[in-house]
Amino acid sequence: MDATIRKYLLPLHRWIGCTIGLVIALMAATGASILYRPQLEPVLNRQLLTVPACINRVTLDVLTATAVAARPDATLDYIRLAVGDDTDTHMPAVAIRYTDQSFIYLDPCTGAVLGQRHRYGGLLGTLEQIHRFRFIDHGNLITGTSALVFVLVSILGGLYMWWPASSRSLKRAVRFNRRLVGQARTAALHKTVGLYASFILAASALSGLPLAFDWYKHGLYLIAGSPVPASPPKSRHAGMTRLPMETIWQRAQELVPMPREALLHYPHKPGDAVDMYLIAHDAPHANARTMLHLDAYTGKVLAFVPYAASSSGHKLYFWLLSWHTGRVGGVPAQFLMLMAALSVPVLAYTGIAGYLRRRRRAAMSPRLMVKVTAKRVEAQGICSFELSDARGRPLPPFTAGAHIDVYLRDGSLRQYSLCNNPRDTHRYLICVQREPKSRGGSRTLHDDVQQGHILEIGFPKNRFEVDAQARRSLLIAGGIGVAPILSMAEYLAGIGAEFTMHYCTRTKPRTAFIDRIRNASYANRVSFHFSDGPAEQLMDTAALLRNTPPDTHLYVCGPTGFMTVVIDIAKNLGWPDRQLHKEYFSAEVMKSDKDTSFEIKLASTGKVLQVAKDKTALQVLSECGIDVPRSCEKGVCGTCVTRVLEGEPDHRDMFLTEEERKQNGLFTPCCSRARSSMLVLDI
Repeated sequence: MDATIRKYLLPLHRWIGCTIGLVIALMAATGASILYRPQLEPVLNRQLLTVPACINRVTLDVLTATAVAARPDATLDYIRLAVGDDTDTHMPAVAIRYTDQSFIYLDPCTGAVLGQRHRYGGLLGTLEQIHRFRFIDHGNLITGTSALVFVLVSILGGLYMWWPASSRSLKRAVRFNRRLVGQARTAALHKTVGLYASFILAASALSGLPLAFDWYKHGLYLIAGSPVPASPPKSRHAGMTRLPMETIWQRAQELVPMPREALLHYPHKPGDAVDMYLIAHDAPHANARTMLHLDAYTGKVLAFVPYAASSSGHKLYFWLLSWHTGRVGGVPAQFLMLMAALSVPVLAYTGIAGYLRRRRRAAMSPRLMVKVTAKRVEAQGICSFELSDARGRPLPPFTAGAHIDVYLRDGSLRQYSLCNNPRDTHRYLICVQREPKSRGGSRTLHDDVQQGHILEIGFPKNRFEVDAQARRSLLIAGGIGVAPILSMAEYLAGIGAEFTMHYCTRTKPRTAFIDRIRNASYANRVSFHFSDGPAEQLMDTAALLRNTPPDTHLYVCGPTGFMTVVIDIAKNLGWPDRQLHKEYFSAEVMKSDKDTSFEIKLASTGKVLQVAKDKTALQVLSECGIDVPRSCEKGVCGTCVTRVLEGEPDHRDMFLTEEERKQNGLFTPCCSRARSSMLVLDI
């Protein structure tokens, strides 16, 4: 898929789903309930709609007179006749509608009034009113527009984003993975249900549009190459006495013997004909209308078009009407439409649940606006930045070893450890070393950010926390790694804990916070080690770790090589993993000649992407327009860490703990690869 298209289509798909999708869900739920209305109505309203069968019936004129007498101020619209099977013990009542859309139901055997009801009266009538939005003016525009947008964006757009890149991926994508749980299961359900229901839903929505828009209805005739229906013909003998409706009805039955259903409009004006449609006993579907127009005064046929002889546009329009109401294809078609209609609330729930989950996940990483209240040069190539809330409010608390995300103006994101006392509530202090090969972060802060500038940062996070249960601690810092170590020292000193600190740098001029440490209350616990100094003051790591009490916890931070040496020596001396704590600032992405391509699957859309052996998963995601937060892009910071729902990662990061790696639930797309052929990511 083109990344640019997806960039705009995905948020549009979500927005439509959370707005118009709710209208469609309401229409689908009510549509499902009235899909079986022809079968349910006679059961639920048996006393109103059916009567015991009889042979001799009263004339239509008697029924008409009864309807007029029942409501003398109302105007008659049409009379609907339904003919039951001769073997039935009951037969349909006659329904006469007034122009205010209310009906009176009459016994065709006796002419007695069975009752009156508005078109949208009763349970099923109310559901139809809601389904068609007839409770507000111009409701057809709402339903029609919603259906059209739903088809174009939600259905077609969703299929476009879902479509796999290869036939192999397609076979996997059409199956629902029952092993998934939680949000992954919700996303897979949304994708799978949407796939199978989309075709029925699209057909149902498009077939209902002629009821909403005249231009759409006329377009059907145009597509079919048929003329748009002309206005009904007029009676040519106005002024004479109109024929009884019973005579008109008998004349209609001569042309269409034993129709299943008939609707006869009462003429209102002197020139009006009796316009009617009839459903022949052998009609292919419930709306296969034969159109008949009789002169109201002579009974002469003004126009007669049997359904079989009608235009292609006429057949297309009324076939779509029958399809939309579930009256084509019998029970199997009704069942398919019912399942498709019921799928819409499922899609609404799974889609909105996924959207809210993403919103909650975004809300879990809120941002703060802070002001640079001081910028100081702490050592050669190292600056500190003191940050305070831009509105003067207290800052969120943090613990020793924590870091914050700093969002730079060029769009990049960087992490910096907090190097002040955790007791501070009015400020954050970060320390930034200018990197010769800076990708923009340190250079921007050193050159462009000055006192008084406003920065956007994230709330403090900590994956390098001090173990509060440790009896004693050993702090080792290498270069700029002093930042979190310094915060730990001040915290431990503040609570009266037992600790020692070793600070290694190349030269004294490149040693940040040297005066601050020498003037601190814990200065006697700190040892400085300069690479260019006398040999006796260099740190003997092996001796230090060998002579440290066994219940000590080790905290080390600095360049990758420096940390690797310290941790390896500690492990060789038998230090348990639970007492080793480290935080990397940089690393090199590990590559191997044995690297192979693998696939990543996005749980939210089912999209499968191919990761070539010379590319990272993060690069492939970016090329497809999928924005994953990033910073170091070397597996150190953890900014891009993504949940793995299925598959086995090949962990190559410096961020995850050994326990997290064993669980295979997290993945760093910037550097790690896959041991399995596919990884399903919670994206």
